[in-house]
Amino acid sequence: MVRRICYVFGMLFWITQITSCSSFVPIQRYLAQPVECTPIVHDSSDGLLLDNSLMCSSASIPCAFPVTTRSIPNLEYPLFTVERRNIGLDNPVSFWRSGCAGLYQVSSAPAKLVVVYINGYNGRPTGWKPIYNELQALPVTHIFFNYPTGDSLETTAMVLSSLLCSNVRQLRDKGIVLLGHSQGGFIAVRTAQILSQHSFSPAIRQIVTLVTPWDGCKLARYAKLVNPVSPKVFDDIDTDSKFIHTVKSSPLPPETTYTLIYGATAESSKTANPNDELFTTENQLATGRNIKPTSTHNVLTSHAESLRDNEVVMLIKGCVEQCLMNFKTSSYTNQR
Repeated sequence: MVRRICYVFGMLFWITQITSCSSFVPIQRYLAQPVECTPIVHDSSDGLLLDNSLMCSSASIPCAFPVTTRSIPNLEYPLFTVERRNIGLDNPVSFWRSGCAGLYQVSSAPAKLVVVYINGYNGRPTGWKPIYNELQALPVTHIFFNYPTGDSLETTAMVLSSLLCSNVRQLRDKGIVLLGHSQGGFIAVRTAQILSQHSFSPAIRQIVTLVTPWDGCKLARYAKLVNPVSPKVFDDIDTDSKFIHTVKSSPLPPETTYTLIYGATAESSKTANPNDELFTTENQLATGRNIKPTSTHNVLTSHAESLRDNEVVMLIKGCVEQCLMNFKTSSYTNQR
């Protein structure tokens, strides 16, 4: 009898622990779709290209939250800390509500080409430093997208596209390049697709994705089985997810050039299964029938080192330089 009572109390305790951290509790850690965003018009006085920010609302947040545009002196910015990145992984709603999410422009002279950097899962804008350092010599405006990497990729792309649309007046004569690392590549492509559905939106001239797993991540499915409250983003990057199907089934705008960079370590390249220690090259190339890269480039690198790889840095620099040349040529032709 005593053993049975202890068993019942033990089961009650176990159920309490499970439900206290499960998705059945009313506390929401992720944004519920759809997300409604309203532009907030500002009069910029600090040389900021993108004047307007957003106020967004979602069923999972009782109050509207801001998505900002800010000017920063460099990438050593207080809001790009590891602690805030971890909040974006574990509790994206808290990250959104804090006002940390948004586009951060490094102070620079105005330029005709705008480069938007989108980091991957568990990343932050500072990870782009090697590439940013190399591109500083070019006449471009550098803007970093800071977002909670644990939230839905569809939600994140909706917010980014809304933020760019709210600044269409400032961007209408600019060329926009989206750089996406890993899952950031999904956000870049999806953002261009969403923008193409609006008649009055900025045009994306170039997309560059780096080691993006186009066939998804098998580990995401296992992680969800082990941890029922794993990051929401795992639903989107799971193999055969609805999000990946949506992205692959929609073509890119005809004016958008797409450069795909995929990686494999030197050791694995000598085998029948080349990979970057996380994803196979076959996975990284599986864009589907509707998304056709303009060019593809194979680099000997691991997934973790890809942003610091010198060949990757020079490839991306070459893409941006080519985009600059093409944009100048098209602008000159239009003027004539």
